Amino acid sequence: MKTARMFKFLVLPGRERAYGDYLRDVVTPIDEAAHKADTFLELVTLTPNGESAWNHGRVFVFRDAAQRAAFDGSDEARIKRKAYAETLRRQIVVSGYDIS
Repeated sequence: MKTARMFKFLVLPGRERAYGDYLRDVVTPIDEAAHKADTFLELVTLTPNGESAWNHGRVFVFRDAAQRAAFDGSDEARIKRKAYAETLRRQIVVSGYDIS
């Protein structure tokens, strides 16, 4: 059964441009390499319509729970990227989903 992991963020006021640069220069190349390495099946970027507690979302779709569990593993480089990203945005929620 396919599964997904959704991340919702609130990009901090005045940090929108820096966050866009971060996504383009740091995150996108990592996502592209991970997708080529079969780390996930698909990535969807979301922005809500209207008022919301978040303003940027990312949904990763996985083949199954095992692929999602491998994605959730942590490493030192990811922790460092996350520390920098936290100066640009706040994580609102991370949720897991089964897709039927």
